Amino acid sequence: MKAIRILGLAAAVAAVLFLPPTLPASAQPSAGSYYAGEITTECDEPPCGTVDFKVSGDGSKVQEFTAHDVPGHVPDKPAETCEFWRWTYPYDDLDIEEDDSFGPGIPDSFEVSGSFLSEGNAEGTLRLVTFWCDTGVLDLDWTATITSVVGGIAVLPDVSASSVSNYIPLVGLAAAALVALTAGGWHARRRRLR
Repeated sequence: MKAIRILGLAAAVAAVLFLPPTLPASAQPSAGSYYAGEITTECDEPPCGTVDFKVSGDGSKVQEFTAHDVPGHVPDKPAETCEFWRWTYPYDDLDIEEDDSFGPGIPDSFEVSGSFLSEGNAEGTLRLVTFWCDTGVLDLDWTATITSVVGGIAVLPDVSASSVSNYIPLVGLAAAALVALTAGGWHARRRRLR
């Protein structure tokens, strides 16, 4: 009976050590995670910019939403271009609603909204406006994925099931080795007691 308990414990330890971490299967925002992505709307001169933000530790707020290198046009002079190099949402954090959406930001200034629609992914729209630059009347679409979680552990957003299956033979081999050692020790002990 003791050998079975030891075998079960060893199998559990091996599974924890050898199986890669995965994200929870939920559309909810991952608390304490950093998201990064790009603007997907086509623009005159790609690239059209990037976005990044983090989700608060309790999962209730989007914090430090920042747009980088977003092209625009000078108001009243559509032929002249301008750019928002690094533009961070200037006020309080954006609340995440019960339906896992956030926004709308500040009208006619920093309009941002988004939703967490699938595991580790977010998407939404963005419009930046100042007296010297405007991204346009139409909102820019953006997408973002988790780049890291609490503690700075890097997580791959698109881990497929096939990568997990590569570890199954290793776990099986470790379990088989443990069974062989346990059985050998049990046999030697039994032989010595005769």
